[in-house]
Amino acid sequence: MKPILLTILLMLSMHISGAEYVGAEACGACHQTQLKQWQKSDHFHAMQIANSASVLGNFSDVQVEFHGIKTRFFKQQDSYFIETLDEDNEVRVLKVLYAFGHDPLQQYLVDIGSGKLQAFSIAWDSRSKKNGGQRWFHLQPQEDISPAHPFFWQGHFQNWNSRCAECHSTDLRKNYDPESNSYDSQWSEINVACEACHGPGSDHITLAHQGAVKTEDTGLISIGKRTPWLFVEGDSIANPQRDVDESEIDICGGCHSRRLPIATHVPGAAYHDENIIRLLSPGLYFPDGQIEDEVFVLGSFLQSKMYQQGVRCTDCHNPHSGEVKIPGNNLCSQCHLATTYDDPDHHGHQQNTQASQCVNCHMPARTYMGVDDRRDHSFVVPRQMTENATTPSPCADCHKAQSRSWINKSIKVSAKDHWSTANTQSRNFDMQSVRGLATHAADQSLAPIVRASLIEQLANYPSRFTLEAVTRALTNMDPMIRGSAIAALSFLPAADRWTLLEPFADDESKSVRFQVAATMADALPALPETTRDQLAGLIREYKQALKITEDNPATQIAQANLAMQQNQLLEAEQHFQRALQISPGFVPALLNFAEFLRNTDRNAASEQHLQKALSIAPDSAGAQHAWGLHLVRQQRIEDALPFLKIAATIADAQPRFSYVYAVALDSIGATDQALSHLKASDQRWPNQIDTLNALLIYADKQNELASHMQYLSKLSALSPSSPLVRRLMQKFQSR
Repeated sequence: MKPILLTILLMLSMHISGAEYVGAEACGACHQTQLKQWQKSDHFHAMQIANSASVLGNFSDVQVEFHGIKTRFFKQQDSYFIETLDEDNEVRVLKVLYAFGHDPLQQYLVDIGSGKLQAFSIAWDSRSKKNGGQRWFHLQPQEDISPAHPFFWQGHFQNWNSRCAECHSTDLRKNYDPESNSYDSQWSEINVACEACHGPGSDHITLAHQGAVKTEDTGLISIGKRTPWLFVEGDSIANPQRDVDESEIDICGGCHSRRLPIATHVPGAAYHDENIIRLLSPGLYFPDGQIEDEVFVLGSFLQSKMYQQGVRCTDCHNPHSGEVKIPGNNLCSQCHLATTYDDPDHHGHQQNTQASQCVNCHMPARTYMGVDDRRDHSFVVPRQMTENATTPSPCADCHKAQSRSWINKSIKVSAKDHWSTANTQSRNFDMQSVRGLATHAADQSLAPIVRASLIEQLANYPSRFTLEAVTRALTNMDPMIRGSAIAALSFLPAADRWTLLEPFADDESKSVRFQVAATMADALPALPETTRDQLAGLIREYKQALKITEDNPATQIAQANLAMQQNQLLEAEQHFQRALQISPGFVPALLNFAEFLRNTDRNAASEQHLQKALSIAPDSAGAQHAWGLHLVRQQRIEDALPFLKIAATIADAQPRFSYVYAVALDSIGATDQALSHLKASDQRWPNQIDTLNALLIYADKQNELASHMQYLSKLSALSPSSPLVRRLMQKFQSR
């Protein structure tokens, strides 16, 4: 009897208490076309057993060297091996168990014990030789990789179980044990198969055998009805003939987004009940929402007018092959009239050239993992570039030799009044961004993820104006906006916070309830007994949600912070220790644990963690600043100055670090240097009250107030009721 038929008969003969996973072959018995399309897809190749059919790399006993470490790739009989240095600087031979991905690169998974599979950090470039491929390359060529580095192949950031598995296999169960820091990970299918999207298939097969499959009951997770887009005479863009449907976001979004999982995945569950999406944050997105880091599409797509009008993934992509449905501009012409948009009058380039392709202007690509080009799905509208623009321009990507003024003359759309202007200001810690942030956050024409991101920025500027803007956003229908507004209220006293947030303690979206708990966790002891039970229940749910990612050091820090808020110091310490057990070189864990140890009078241990953080990440402003403050506390200010200076001036510096450095300079009598530094700081981060306060105090101290009136004017505009402003204005006017 054929295996597929036997599987079906067995399932029909047993009592089914719940749907079970049956495998792609069982699905393919009826759905041959879809099966064949899937077998050519990236989903099919997401993960495979290492064998001659799946392994693409050159394992013919070749040796490469990256970061001073020699690595050999070789084959013995039918098995593949990697010989390299391990974290103890010992030569280690590793058997390749699985091939990971296939195009444009392939990684290889090796077992290091405790159930941990690691994605080896030297990958195979599977592109053609003509395109620069058919070579081994290191995924972090710019890093100084050593066994202590967080991106060393044995480290947490190369771990398959915690960072890759959920989206590369079907029905993944991590089975992480925090006590032993080990895994017993299992899956139903090794790759991303039919049931990863449609859910377990046993009920569907039962219904099919009974001839009982109906549109409203297929026994599977299904996407919403996809009706065609129709052109109305006289319109250049088609109109949707459908209800807005989120089923594809729920099905595809979990894997195609940067997010924090907060629930065990159930196929087809609402996205915001299982995840908190990462908003348009610095480091992930440029200030105008274009992709910066690898964000896996959804956060980009949610910004677009396409999404807001009802376009969904399968309007452009075949869901089984993953390929676009129609090549070239004809894909866009499904909805955008070709005679209007696929025309030089619109795109300004010669027809039928690469420059005339819609995607090259509206979906610019960035390269990740060395060779993997990913297209922006926010459907960028090229805008004129300001002189201080920090965002890439699709036009400048091609016209590299041209000036900004030349490019701006060629672009019809102005950047003036775009929400990115206020966002850029805010990312530069400029208090004057508040009004712009609030105005755009209230703009209902903007995508909810954009508005939520602007509210997230507003949280950096606590004030009555911020409170009013954020309170208005609390009642928004979108969980991203509600969640951001809730988080932005953390500056309020506990009782005031709870008054505003109590109605959201039973919000329908788990992501919103998660945010209420996170925002209120420190306030539990300060609330009346009558309200503590409700909040305590919410915090229990929050703790359970954090367990979903407790194999991540960042989550262990969040658990430690929660324990400290509950005055459970022993539990907090255990979480810090687990964070460093998972990733010994994780700098945020080292710095946070060092502070915890200092506050519990263990200065020697605190110093050790600070030194380790600095040795691992000398380019971290946070590590430099923390070490500098440690020296200041020891009254070693002269020794601290070089570290405080680096923290105040390197790429990821903050205005606060700059202010502290100036104060340290003044404390040793170098007030002139402090003034000079504060002026430079004001150029980099304008409108900082602390900076301006210190600058004016030191100018007055040096009897140079008259030459610094521009700064007094700025401070007066920002803080007109400041006692310092009044005193200095009176002093100046009395002269």
